[in-house]
Amino acid sequence: MSQMHSVEKQLRQMILGLEIGPGEKLTERWIESRFGASRTPVRAALLRLETEGLVGRDGRGWTVSPINLAELEQIAVYREAVEVAAVRLTCSLADRSAIDVIQAMLESCDNDTPREEWHRVGMDFHIELARLSGNEFLFRAVRDAMTRLSRARWLEVRDEAALSRAWAEHRAILA
Repeated sequence: MSQMHSVEKQLRQMILGLEIGPGEKLTERWIESRFGASRTPVRAALLRLETEGLVGRDGRGWTVSPINLAELEQIAVYREAVEVAAVRLTCSLADRSAIDVIQAMLESCDNDTPREEWHRVGMDFHIELARLSGNEFLFRAVRDAMTRLSRARWLEVRDEAALSRAWAEHRAILA
């Protein structure tokens, strides 16, 4: 994995996991030091995260983007449209064994599963359903929408009632 991809992946995980919170300042020097990377890969990683809406330029530095409720509503509508199309296509193409793998993902979580894992499995569930559609555009659209919704979804897995509702909805999709 290239230095840029490594920095991008680790920063994305920290931002989506709320280890680096909305509004926090990021400096290229801090990132270089933290990940042992040089300036060019750090800048390239930040530019990629900027296209995902996770960071924004702030003068000479960078800031983790705030969670924008109006944007979340728009993304949720967009995600629903593309995900419904992806699921329809997946249902017409995927064999039962592929669906069983996704079912096993859901069943891998129980009361002892850390919330971080619930969050990851929930994200992977939607992305994998879209991947199985065989349509690269639908897959990317769902993946990108899920990335933009991730921080808000992280808050969801902390609420027991919301988590139970979400898992029931996931099971209904596979039914």
